[in-house]
Amino acid sequence: MGDGDAAALIELLPGRCDDMRAELFLRVDTGDASSAVAARVTGTLTGPHRGRDTTLPTTGRLQPTVTPGVARALLTEPAYWTPDLPNLYRLEATIEAAATPPRVVKRVLGLRRLGVRGRSLWLDGRRWVPRAVAAAGITGIDACKPAALAAVLMEPDEALLARADEIGVAVLARLADSATDDPTAVADRIATWSAHASVAIAILPQDTPAPTVSAIAQAVVSRKGTLLLAATVAGTSPPPTRPAGIDIFIVALGDDESPHDAWRDGGGAPLVAWRRTAASPATGRAPCDALQASLAGWRSLGGEARPWDWAGYVVG
Repeated sequence: MGDGDAAALIELLPGRCDDMRAELFLRVDTGDASSAVAARVTGTLTGPHRGRDTTLPTTGRLQPTVTPGVARALLTEPAYWTPDLPNLYRLEATIEAAATPPRVVKRVLGLRRLGVRGRSLWLDGRRWVPRAVAAAGITGIDACKPAALAAVLMEPDEALLARADEIGVAVLARLADSATDDPTAVADRIATWSAHASVAIAILPQDTPAPTVSAIAQAVVSRKGTLLLAATVAGTSPPPTRPAGIDIFIVALGDDESPHDAWRDGGGAPLVAWRRTAASPATGRAPCDALQASLAGWRSLGGEARPWDWAGYVVG
């Protein structure tokens, strides 16, 4: 959430982060190529805060780096964002560029430690198994919170993501089927989403051609921070070759479909099962639990169970 000048693209890229300190790099793109070389960013990050709850805040100062438009901040005893503890920081940044007046950007940001270990997702040092349901609008986001669900959102806008950041709802952001023709434009959109701590996974459409998947992954790899990039694949077909830069496979299944037997070997990446069935936040976690139970039975059918589990479950 920002002021009237927040149309500037903001990318928050983590450096070394642990319990004692967090190194962060902030890139602001004004969209003005003529001033990009001279752009200089200064300001502060102050927090944490959670809704109306406040603790003794700390302030990290943004220091310009040798890279135009990029600043560095160091926060001591950082408070990371999770759905249980949606800690946020207030950013106030001043952008100075040649031949233009200084511009001020104000918005709220979260710091997140998210990644992949083996075939599992890890959030803030713990294994994280998202249960997610298709949602729409602020009402859908709000309904996900009491049900402890993540939200699957199609092309979410800033208002939706700001709400998810604030109340603590993890988001799986879907790109529209017609939105992948320009890999650079897709990378810009994913990089914008990555400034929201709630956006854990960006999902590419199932029918995206393999060369386009690779081009998007290459274009966004240095800009997405800890956000994870997922390719959607048909669960009834054998696992495809994992494209470079893809972190997760979303394994899509119809109502009565089971995964192809070749998926028992794991596909070389964390697997999130997506059952395309009627569901909404109002139905709660029951459809996700039913999907998990059915896949547990499939995994052990006909022999010894494999020593891994699905990384997440999505319905809707």
